[in-house]
Amino acid sequence: MLFALVVDVPPDPLALARRLVDRPGLSLLLGRGRSYLAVDPVATSLELDPEPSLRIEPSDRDLSSAPRYIGLLPYEARRDLERVATPDRRELPHVSTPRWQRYREVVEITDRVRIIGDDRARIADLARALRRPGPELPGATLSELGPLEPDHAHQERVRAALEHIAKGDVYVVNVARRFRFEVAGHPVALLERMGARARAEFGAAFAWGELGVAAQSPELFLRTHADGRVETWPIKGTRPRGRDADHDRSLCLELARDPKELAELAMVVDVERNDLGRVAVTGSVRAIDAGSVVTHRSVHHRVAKVTARLRPGIGRGELLSAMLPSGSVTGAPKIRAMELVRDLEPHRRGLYTGAFGLLRHDGSLELAMAIRTLTAVGGEAHYFAGGGIVADSDPARETDETRWKALGLVGAAG
Repeated sequence: MLFALVVDVPPDPLALARRLVDRPGLSLLLGRGRSYLAVDPVATSLELDPEPSLRIEPSDRDLSSAPRYIGLLPYEARRDLERVATPDRRELPHVSTPRWQRYREVVEITDRVRIIGDDRARIADLARALRRPGPELPGATLSELGPLEPDHAHQERVRAALEHIAKGDVYVVNVARRFRFEVAGHPVALLERMGARARAEFGAAFAWGELGVAAQSPELFLRTHADGRVETWPIKGTRPRGRDADHDRSLCLELARDPKELAELAMVVDVERNDLGRVAVTGSVRAIDAGSVVTHRSVHHRVAKVTARLRPGIGRGELLSAMLPSGSVTGAPKIRAMELVRDLEPHRRGLYTGAFGLLRHDGSLELAMAIRTLTAVGGEAHYFAGGGIVADSDPARETDETRWKALGLVGAAG
């Protein structure tokens, strides 16, 4: 049974997270209007679905929408889809397997702060911690590590992708590049530093032992509802913010009309519809928005929305197996695109283009795409940026797009 306790502290997620940085397993999820904070996990799962026996069912108690697990689902989790026999010799990434942390109590932050959990004593202990000033948290430092990869190297990857498209191997393939940084500081401080330049739909900070993660993702990977509804919001097409209001409007209009961007998003929507169709009620898969321009602090994006209804008896594991990794960050056909990603990119993606988010007590999921995401281990941080390549992509322009997407982090590094 779940209980809730309202705590009389200001509803500032980052300030509250600072009070708990000395406790293990800190997870912070920032959302528009609702954020969650949790510490002291009681269990860990390395499976796609951490608790298959947890039923997906509506509840008349609002407490059931609170997180039961908070997790990371890396791109690497579904590398088994690739039809490649030789071992991958590239260096191991920071995150290579799914990882969920089970929390008995979480802090929900809206216009008020309340703790939701199943043990009144543990809830009271957490409330006392939130009321006390936390330890001093130094600011994070971030600096470029080694020479940045030259732009021509990424342009060559794009040209190679274009050759495969011309031969008919794929219609679209997402190609990324990695940026490396020397980093010091708690992931909450890193998130603050990233967020000072670019706010996003989904923010996150995880301090899980030696692994640190800070993310500012604009993209919803997967949201499920307890009544069986599912939605995903693929993003394709990017423009930087303009130098003034008129320039900004012209860039939005250019993105809305660009035939290359329209074609790329249409192909990705088809992949998402196909993946959902494997687990959805026949006829329920719909693109309810073929693509609208959405403005963020440092870029404009084009976003579509695809919905479906799960077939009775389909579990979270089957759904995640069907959807991960998203066609938005692989290409079409999906499996062949993943094989080209392996061939063209010099570094394994790890968490990048996987997902992060929560599993609620009612069995539903909310997962953001792990883009604009920094992972750190042992003082070294990795950050990827990429884009979808189609037949009329321009290598120089695609390389520029990676810099637009990395602008928030590179700017934060000074």
